[in-house]
Amino acid sequence: MVIPSGVRQAVIAIWATIAVDAVLAVYCKLTGVYTENLFMAAILVYSLLCIIPYKLSVRSNSARYIYAILTAITVLMTVAGVGDVKSVELYVSLVLIPVEVFIIFRLFQKEASNWFTVNTHPSWGARL
Repeated sequence: MVIPSGVRQAVIAIWATIAVDAVLAVYCKLTGVYTENLFMAAILVYSLLCIIPYKLSVRSNSARYIYAILTAITVLMTVAGVGDVKSVELYVSLVLIPVEVFIIFRLFQKEASNWFTVNTHPSWGARL
């Protein structure tokens, strides 16, 4: 079964948000906002997040829920930091919130939900 267009759009948007965050980390390192250790930790986290769009594109339903939970935590942390609007990171995070909402919307539409929940593997109890 071909990947639904909504899921494809969500996966592309996730790759874009990871790229924006990685570029932001480089900017913060170059401007002195990040120390060497913080920069390396950020790049490591973004590298690990690259697993999610891959897993989504190969029909991992659990990756869909993990992404939704991580997004909710990120949005809550961003909104909690709105009172201290001083850094470029916060501005970028606020700008990316609508993109994250779009991604979640596309991943949980009926067409996407049907695609993620279709059993593509034979049952474990099947006899040869």
